[in-house]
Amino acid sequence: GPPGMPNVPNAGQQRIDSASIPRPVTVNDAGVVEFATRGAGVPCNPPPAASRYAVRDRGNAGPRYLRPTLSQIPFSTDLASQSGQPVALMVCPLALPEPDDDALPVVDMGDAGPVRCGRCKAYVNPFMRFMASGKTFVCNFCGHTNATPDAYFCHLGPDGQRRDVYERPELFRGSVEFAATKEYMLRPPMPNAHFFVLEATPGAVASGALASAAACVSKALSALPCPERALVGVATFDAAVQFYGPRPGGAPPSMLVMSDVAEPFVPDSAPVVVPLTPDNLAALQALLEQVPKMFGPGGGRGNDSCGGAAVEAAVAAMERTGGKVHAFVATLPTVGVHALKLRDAAGVGEKDKLTVLAGQDSSMKALAQRAADLQVCVDVSLMGQGYMDVATWSELTGSTGGTLYQYSPFAPALDHDQVLNDLKWNLARPQGLEAIMRVRCSSGLEVNGYQGAFFAAVANATDVYLPAIDCDKAVLTHVRYTDKLSPGADCYMQAALLYSTVDGQRRIRVHTIALPVVDSVSAVFKGADLDAQALVLTRRIAATLPNGTLATVRESVTSSIVTTLHAYRKHCAAQSSAVQLILPEALKLLPLYALSMLKGPALRDGARPDERSAWVASAHALACARVSPLLYARLLSIRAPLEAGVVGDVMPEGLPLSSEKLEQGGVYLLENGAVALLHIDRSAPSQLVEALTGAPSHDDLQKVPGGVVLARSDAPASRALQDLLVKVRIHRSSFGRLRVTRKGDPHEAAFFTALVEDRSAAGMSYVEYLCQVHRLIQIKMN
Repeated sequence: GPPGMPNVPNAGQQRIDSASIPRPVTVNDAGVVEFATRGAGVPCNPPPAASRYAVRDRGNAGPRYLRPTLSQIPFSTDLASQSGQPVALMVCPLALPEPDDDALPVVDMGDAGPVRCGRCKAYVNPFMRFMASGKTFVCNFCGHTNATPDAYFCHLGPDGQRRDVYERPELFRGSVEFAATKEYMLRPPMPNAHFFVLEATPGAVASGALASAAACVSKALSALPCPERALVGVATFDAAVQFYGPRPGGAPPSMLVMSDVAEPFVPDSAPVVVPLTPDNLAALQALLEQVPKMFGPGGGRGNDSCGGAAVEAAVAAMERTGGKVHAFVATLPTVGVHALKLRDAAGVGEKDKLTVLAGQDSSMKALAQRAADLQVCVDVSLMGQGYMDVATWSELTGSTGGTLYQYSPFAPALDHDQVLNDLKWNLARPQGLEAIMRVRCSSGLEVNGYQGAFFAAVANATDVYLPAIDCDKAVLTHVRYTDKLSPGADCYMQAALLYSTVDGQRRIRVHTIALPVVDSVSAVFKGADLDAQALVLTRRIAATLPNGTLATVRESVTSSIVTTLHAYRKHCAAQSSAVQLILPEALKLLPLYALSMLKGPALRDGARPDERSAWVASAHALACARVSPLLYARLLSIRAPLEAGVVGDVMPEGLPLSSEKLEQGGVYLLENGAVALLHIDRSAPSQLVEALTGAPSHDDLQKVPGGVVLARSDAPASRALQDLLVKVRIHRSSFGRLRVTRKGDPHEAAFFTALVEDRSAAGMSYVEYLCQVHRLIQIKMN
């Protein structure tokens, strides 16, 4: 094939050498790559989203913030469709920077506010041209000539640049944050308000969910950012909702019971949302310590739960302030508004409509709309033992900028640390409140809709309204053509997020990117971005699977990548031999990622509805750096460092996800940023098994009741494993619940299902799938 293009030899003859097929470069921590966003003034393809890199902002926003599907834009809609690739932009406006990234500058332009184009309202950026000795500037988005405000005037140097260009970050940095003026506020920035709702049914008490949630909330309250601006409320629920009003002077809080679960309201006899003064903090923490004892196992209470009504009442309690509701739910709500039916029919045929992945009725959607209107974000932690109806709950979290945490089946010994870490990160991570986001494109392009965790009041609105947005959430922006562009010129996209910080400032974060316009299919393919295109595909699955069928969605995944790869074959590699499968360098992993989607929790046969829905909820909200590892996990062989008792600075080498790579006696860690599985082979040495798990041998490991909890001992292997887990968690900015696999248990099944290159019950092998894709491309060629 053409130079630099990976060939898969003789794909038609089933003799593909599994060693030569494309696989992700396994990332170890040997070095952090530097990535300059416009090296020598031109954009270049960003490094893989989940790799370690440090961003140098040279005028384009870095790929953590803006990641386009193409870093070279086709000049016309015809060329875009010829290339078989989507034109879209991942926007993660508050992405978490790496410590070595260029810091994001904050610019305060005083009472005048940020300089903007008078016609299209784009924000000043490095690509606006100053003319007429600096008296005017030309907008790079709409071409309008604006008068430079007097306070912003500066003479131009001999190079035509303003003399102060490098003193003003907004003129040389792709990402800046402006201090917002009064005109950007409808009301003063909202307080840092949090309402915690804990299930206290007998089921929640028996499983340990109540005690665990109460302990986590108590610890999290001590670590709440900006406590001087914080307002906090706590409620519990069983068949009714119990609110608590802290009383001055350290007296126990008063309990206010709300039993009208059909039309929930907030009792007004005492304030239930209070400032987090030291007195109130002490009172709430004392209450949280008492809660598990107050709702003991006895007491003749029934098992009914009004979880939906409790969350609705908590949203009502935040009506005046806005804020976040954190609900900890352990059983399916059975009474009151938003009661849910058990509908966990595991056997779903390939052609059956997946209504079970959509909400049960419209009432949760209506609550989501009300919450979004009140600037209330809802997070739900599901700590159940069986079916919890993730689909319905995720309508609430996914429409309010919230997060759905799925801990079912919940086991305190295995999950408590995860719940605590998730809650602390939820409160501490970079985040914005009462936010509005808009993406602008330069002439010839326009936004054609957004996809993400927000409430879309009207279809294809120009703005996205977000009660809350955090560093892990991304909005996918689809772009369409209104006119032809000029090849050789640049086109521009700019995302602006107006939001309030947790410490009470109103800010506008602006990310701008310039991309060259090209007129050939091969140039479009050179700038293709695997991670962003995989995100488009996962969001499409997330959007079409509820109420769709497995058959249609599976078919659309394969046909989508065949369209792209056929376009490459036809326009860029027409001369090469028909028996070779030719893949574009930038997208050579597309078949592997597609196969992973087909074999993943959303689309494989036999997955439970909650498993599918949890995947859909993640795919709907997360940024590329989180989604790509969900598609192709990292498999580490760790026996050697564990036996050496030291992990060192360099992570073990990642392995292809194939059982061919597993050795007898090996110890493996498989992790995707959300879940980690520790797999200890049957013939691993007994002393290693004991150091890691406390069980004297592999056979004893099988007999441990419940799940296996890692031994935390001073044994070098145990310490090395803890060090390794810390490294992984820091790299992923995520705790990743850990499970030890055992013969015949669901975790072992999950481990082998995640080895997506093997043929398994979940589907064909990677080699077989490449052959199928090749065959489909040949059919299209003919």
